[in-house]
Amino acid sequence: MEEQVITPQEKVTEVKELSSGKKVLIVLAGILLLAGVGAGSYFLGNKGKSQDTSILSPTPADLISETPTTTPTPEINISGTISPTKKPTVTPKPTLTPTPVVKQKTLSSNTSLDGFQSSNGGGNKTLEIRAGRNVNLVTRGFVSFDLSEIPAGAVIKEVNLRLYQAKIIGNPYGVGGSLKIDHLNFGDSLDNPDYGLAALSSSFITLTSNNVIEWKDAIVTDQVKDDLANARSRSQFRIHFQTENTGGDVTGDFAYFEAAENNMATGNSPQLVVKYY
Repeated sequence: MEEQVITPQEKVTEVKELSSGKKVLIVLAGILLLAGVGAGSYFLGNKGKSQDTSILSPTPADLISETPTTTPTPEINISGTISPTKKPTVTPKPTLTPTPVVKQKTLSSNTSLDGFQSSNGGGNKTLEIRAGRNVNLVTRGFVSFDLSEIPAGAVIKEVNLRLYQAKIIGNPYGVGGSLKIDHLNFGDSLDNPDYGLAALSSSFITLTSNNVIEWKDAIVTDQVKDDLANARSRSQFRIHFQTENTGGDVTGDFAYFEAAENNMATGNSPQLVVKYY
């Protein structure tokens, strides 16, 4: 067999071919390495974006964990029943009652039923109303008013007794004190026994305690109401001093009041002023 002889030129060619092949392999390896690095970078980049997106976008669990808007619930008492919301209490407005119109009527005293009676059995019912004393006697005054002019069913608001003090003799208030009023029912005639007649109410009010010549007023509302309630046709009164005793002189100490007969010519006869509605 013949031995193959390789010429130097052929070795050079072979070496060049081997070198060319290695270069190709190195180039291919570089390309593959670059491709692998690129693919890894791409994968890592997408994973990072995925993680960032998960942070920015809330998950269903995150949405569930958010605090919801609360709606007030009705109060529940101990027994577990629901208590409804209380409505404000509405107070009804009272019905206004119109104020009644107050009327006034002035009654004049009855002639022959006013005057005076004395402790010695004397008296007079055609002169003035007199109260006081002298060395021989003590005197008391009387006055009477017819109530028939007050309308039936009238509601009495106030009644004022008015007597006009027209003259003073001596010092009646100095020795007798104040002038008191009794509520009486002496009927349709004035007689001496009425001097000591038991009073319906005794000394219930003071008429006056001074010598001034003027009208003297006293409120007698309850007494007139009592007369009307007991179907009396008149309101009758007796005046006398707080202290009664004989003394002084014959002229005495007296207070004089005008009577219905106007004997003292003042024109100011006794009045009973009734206010009612």
